[in-house]
Amino acid sequence: MADMHVDCFDMINPFVIASSPATRGADNVIKSSSCKPGAITMRNFGHGMGGGGFFYPSFDAVVKGQPAFHSHAVGKQCPDNIASLDEYCEEVKRARRDMYPDTKLWASVGHYHDIEKYTDWKKRWVTEAKEVVNAGADAIELHFNTPGVATASDRQFNYYQLVESCTKMIKEAVPGTPVMVKLAVEDIDCLTSIRRAVAAGADAVGPTARWKAFYFDLDWQTTQPRPGSGYGGTQACPIVCFEVADARSRGITIPMYAGGGVFSYDQALRYIMAGSEMVQLGALACSGGIKQCARLMKQCSDWMDQNGYSSVKELQGAALKLFNMEDSFAKERQNKLGEAYRLRRVDQEKCIGCGRCEDVCWYKGIALDGKKAQKTDNCIGCGYCFQVCPTKALEVDAAGILKSAFEEK
Repeated sequence: MADMHVDCFDMINPFVIASSPATRGADNVIKSSSCKPGAITMRNFGHGMGGGGFFYPSFDAVVKGQPAFHSHAVGKQCPDNIASLDEYCEEVKRARRDMYPDTKLWASVGHYHDIEKYTDWKKRWVTEAKEVVNAGADAIELHFNTPGVATASDRQFNYYQLVESCTKMIKEAVPGTPVMVKLAVEDIDCLTSIRRAVAAGADAVGPTARWKAFYFDLDWQTTQPRPGSGYGGTQACPIVCFEVADARSRGITIPMYAGGGVFSYDQALRYIMAGSEMVQLGALACSGGIKQCARLMKQCSDWMDQNGYSSVKELQGAALKLFNMEDSFAKERQNKLGEAYRLRRVDQEKCIGCGRCEDVCWYKGIALDGKKAQKTDNCIGCGYCFQVCPTKALEVDAAGILKSAFEEK
């Protein structure tokens, strides 16, 4: 069985239940810990309750590992019933006492709205950090990924300066306690944010995709999500993977806990393979449930066993060989597939004469001869026609060809 241990923070596995309704207060932290994640981030003090969530096209799509997005819906919201910092710290103590003992407890400190509401917000954040550490939190998270933080807050201050100054401030307030910095990818340069957090002494960074968005149905009055609310989904995976891989390729060595749109095991594995030590589960936990998190975690472990990965450490960064291909090799690999496209003839028995291949050919490389498609000498091997053929009359083993280039190299 694969070793899921994360050495940098002595975590039993790389999964972090992110700050969300699933981690609001001790009861929810304890409930969430039943899936035995590596860490749980307790939600910020004063964040509120309710609001609901919305999966599109459906939660069934999430369960089946299909493309989906998640947004805040229009369910009732109300003030948090944890009315004071003292009460919040009692919740931290109870959570630490009664949650799964091998799971780390991180506490999310501050909220960017504090900067707009309070002149003494820095003092408040420092006090919160000190008190939650005294109450038993294993680490502090600075949550700079709240939807719209880069847009709304840049109207008042510089995002990168905020990241660096606040990270330094909290590190000085709680020396010896890990400070995790959750970062936006919205409307900012993520690499710059990571570099500023590193410069300030952050112990880990969490590039996380969560955007402001305006989704609506054509019958717009029936639309569930709130306009401008937090938006994320499976489409975030390639974006966050790029930010992680780009940072790793530019010399960033700090531990990462990437997140955003992780609804199925393959997305979680991609984040790790791109170079992140840990993976956040936020929307899946609060809107899908803890059983779905447990299912995803088991599927990741099973996949690693089936594919010969003995540990998370071995898997971490495995795809960077793809990201960092030399240009000459990338061109060689691309041309190898292109030549296979060029040489492959149309399977006349499978061809139904639909004309899709001819419609997407821009080089007169294929034509309909009667009711069947035929390659011509003009074919350059671009591959457009292979993508649209409904019967696989045009087909090559693209995966095998691309993999063989690495094996030959």
